[in-house]
Amino acid sequence: MKIRNKIVLTFTGLVSFVLLLSFSLIYYLSTEFIETDFYDLVKEKATLTAWKYFEKDEMSAMLYQKVMDKNVITLPDAKEIVLDTKEARKVADSLEKILPHPLVLKLLSGQTVKFRNKDTQGVGIYYPDNQGTFIIIITAVNKFGILQQKKLFNLLLLIFLGSIVLIFLLGRLYATNVLYPIANILKNVKRIRATNLSLRLKENTRNDELAELTRTFNQMLDRLENSFTLQKNFIHNASHELKNPLTAILGEAEVALNRQRTANDYIVTIGKIKAEAERLNLLTRNLLSLAQTESDLTANQKDEIRMDEFIWEIKEDFDKTNYQGRLEIHYPVLPETSNLITIQGNSDLLKIALTNLIENACKFSAPQKVDVTLETGPACIHIQVTDKGIGIPEPEISSLFQPFFRASNATAFNGSGIGLSLVQKIITLHNGEIKINSIIGKGTKVDVIFPLL
Repeated sequence: MKIRNKIVLTFTGLVSFVLLLSFSLIYYLSTEFIETDFYDLVKEKATLTAWKYFEKDEMSAMLYQKVMDKNVITLPDAKEIVLDTKEARKVADSLEKILPHPLVLKLLSGQTVKFRNKDTQGVGIYYPDNQGTFIIIITAVNKFGILQQKKLFNLLLLIFLGSIVLIFLLGRLYATNVLYPIANILKNVKRIRATNLSLRLKENTRNDELAELTRTFNQMLDRLENSFTLQKNFIHNASHELKNPLTAILGEAEVALNRQRTANDYIVTIGKIKAEAERLNLLTRNLLSLAQTESDLTANQKDEIRMDEFIWEIKEDFDKTNYQGRLEIHYPVLPETSNLITIQGNSDLLKIALTNLIENACKFSAPQKVDVTLETGPACIHIQVTDKGIGIPEPEISSLFQPFFRASNATAFNGSGIGLSLVQKIITLHNGEIKINSIIGKGTKVDVIFPLL
């Protein structure tokens, strides 16, 4: 069932239920009012009847005539029963035929009683007089009241049925009006394809849920377009970077096979092929690392990593390479408790990130020393890698984290341009932040900040 139909049926059902309750209450209260008003009229008839029979000797002729005239007018179809209590047994038997036993007892004790038998309403009064004590019972059918109740019932039923139809039509109109923006959103969404992700939904100035939905959807499209663009650029750059070493390998192999060559020529050619193959191998590993970083962090269990010991392990690894003795570690102030120097994360990925940063510093500042400083604060851990190398042109710093981007003054150094993009991704996945400051000819300073547990 469509949402519009659900809204219409729900709206119609709820309003109809409220109307039904309201009309039922109106009918009930009007019935009670008519019945109470008629009981008062029957009681008045009983009093007039008592005066007619027992007060003639105590009234003037004119006053008695007025009572008689009013008695004739008041409920002319009413039935009168007058019983003398002197004959107690006979009175009791007569009353038992008309009234329930509890009401008989109340009436004989001097109280006025009301009773009803189907459409007939009655009132019984206990009337003491100088002539004796009498029981007067008046019964009548409220024909006018019953007719009025039927008319009211038919009128309320007609209004109720008409209201349901009107509410249903208004509900459809209301639902159509409310859902029009959603229908418009769906219409525009269907036009968006992978080939035209630049299209956006028109945003309005209203501050409601639909406006928020539109803004959220446009933000999602922004992220999708950005992801598609990055993916497209990544594939283009990756294919270009992979093509260069492959072309070099094939070219060297063709040249070597073109004619008979000396052993030294073959050694030189194989050396070039080996160098290009190593470059291809490094590029492939970096691409795989870049693609698998996020899944590795979410799939593997996170470890608690004590950063001072972790950095020292990285230094020991560097001392086993050509960068031996180049790395200096500084711990200005170590915290008293280990939790202030511990983060949660994937140790393998963090090792890749910090190793890349330190390796870049060593590579671009040879043979200068590279300083790694670890500081802790109340809410974060700060790692700083500082070198005195060639530096980075300031306009190019913002582009360093793009895959395959290399600074204009770094072309003489081996590299794929993937390292820093991989570093940024790993640090971001660990909720960290990386900043780079550099001056041409003076060196580069990289700051990495991780939040504490």
